[in-house]
Amino acid sequence: MADKPTQTVAGPALEQDSFVAEHKRKAMALFLDAWDEACAQGIPSDLLSEVCLYLALTDLIEDRGEEDVAAIIEALPERVRAGDFTLREEPH
Repeated sequence: MADKPTQTVAGPALEQDSFVAEHKRKAMALFLDAWDEACAQGIPSDLLSEVCLYLALTDLIEDRGEEDVAAIIEALPERVRAGDFTLREEPH
């Protein structure tokens, strides 16, 4: 009995994943630059965090509605405890 050939993921789904990943990297770089500039101008990072959360939530609510955003927020404590938002140093 011959083995079935291994299928690889390709096509639109993979291209979409790459597109999203690249845009996330670009967005992160832009936000980090703005964050550094704000800190250089004396704005405390905890205040920046609050402002960013507020802006993110208001934008999400506008796009997805209050119920969808509430569902996202309900999952946040577990994700925080799981380390999803903990920055770890990459080994060199």
